[in-house]
Amino acid sequence: MYLSILFPSILALYALYKNKITISGIILAWLLAIIICYLGGYTAFLALTTLFLLTILSDKIKSNSEDKTRNIMQIISNVLTAAICIILYYVSNNNIFYIMYYCVIAGSLSDTLASSIGTLSKSKPINIFTLKKLKIGESGGVSLFGLFISLVGGMIIGAIYLIVEFNLINFIIISLMGFLGSFFDSIVGTLFEAKYKCLKCNKKTDNKIHCLKKTKLIKGYSFIDNNMVNLLSNIFIFILSYLILK
Repeated sequence: MYLSILFPSILALYALYKNKITISGIILAWLLAIIICYLGGYTAFLALTTLFLLTILSDKIKSNSEDKTRNIMQIISNVLTAAICIILYYVSNNNIFYIMYYCVIAGSLSDTLASSIGTLSKSKPINIFTLKKLKIGESGGVSLFGLFISLVGGMIIGAIYLIVEFNLINFIIISLMGFLGSFFDSIVGTLFEAKYKCLKCNKKTDNKIHCLKKTKLIKGYSFIDNNMVNLLSNIFIFILSYLILK
């Protein structure tokens, strides 16, 4: 019990020290991490820690990111669904929900790595539907290198699961769920995510405010931002993995 509080506390203090999450975000992340560590065990917490640390490292690569400090909405969109999996596993004692936890975490990590390391691709990403080339780092774009990196992200979480149970079938499922989560994220981002244009510098952005001025919506729906896309992606993996595993 004590270690289930200690480990998340160390992670929360590190996030506070690095100024990577807002105070409200840190509090929620800390509570969810305790739940995951206590109910799911140390290996489940290791998967969450891996997601957190690789996300921080990816910020140094994704130089086009406008906001590198996570807020409470980003914690909800990326961690809440995974925490629900662990709670369902603990309440029902059904191992399917435990595997689903790793699937959801894999989806989050795959998307994070694809959108950061994927920007190192020598070729420009393309729009999934129109096949038109996009700017590197632009939401909704995919590249072969980015798709490969998303699969690697899923395999990283799948490898952590192998610590608990050496089951290659589950490893493959987790790896593929990570890949599909990232791909689904790109689809939703392309079709529905809100895109704005700064009326002062004419730069395209994901934010409603830019250059201290309100931006103009030029694509998508205002209520579907990157956080909503990530949450929908996690819910998609939650449902898909359950249908596959049941």
